[in-house]
Amino acid sequence: MRILSCFTLLLFLYANADNNAVWRASGENVTLRCSVAGCPNSNSNNEYEGMYLYLNQYHEEQKEVQYYHSSPGTPDNIAARERYKDRIQTNGSLKDHTITISRLTVHDSGFYRCVFIHFPHGRVTCSEHTLFIKGVAPCPPAEVPPALTCKNHLPLVLIIGAACTVCTIATIIFILLIVPRVRRWVCSRRRARRVERVPNNEYVYEVMTARGLRPALEQSSSSTYTGIA
Repeated sequence: MRILSCFTLLLFLYANADNNAVWRASGENVTLRCSVAGCPNSNSNNEYEGMYLYLNQYHEEQKEVQYYHSSPGTPDNIAARERYKDRIQTNGSLKDHTITISRLTVHDSGFYRCVFIHFPHGRVTCSEHTLFIKGVAPCPPAEVPPALTCKNHLPLVLIIGAACTVCTIATIIFILLIVPRVRRWVCSRRRARRVERVPNNEYVYEVMTARGLRPALEQSSSSTYTGIA
């Protein structure tokens, strides 16, 4: 994202040869000059009622940084927008003045345009500045939605805590009482199956007798008696 931003700034700078490029580091200050001397077909007799300083960035719409209004017989009205309050200072007259922005961040990078209100021709861009800021973007402070604060939803927090406690106790009871019984039942089933698989001696004897076979013990006894005879 940062590479794309720098690439876009370079393209804009290349397309505008008269643009003033300024490089700063995060936390430093920058001074931009806005003068009617850079206006197309400038004339000292032309009447200017005010000036807007705009910031253009590649991924956002044009933003207003400051408005400078001057009228004969009345004090100058200089109004900085919320984002730049307490860190912007203006020196000089409407037709030729400087604007200093302090405590810069990477969010201040972009294309600054001094647009003068020229009577009767309307608005005209007289000065342009490209500002590059090197640094890390500050993270905005995280705001907790009111719906998630414990103060507004204390009963809900208590209910959730009680439900977790009940679930924990039920799990412990299940592990201590039910699980051992299930294990004993499984072991008894396995022993019963093993007993069923072991053949009975009487049953084996009956099967062998029915088939005309005699156990080895009887055969050895008969052979002994035959030898004696």
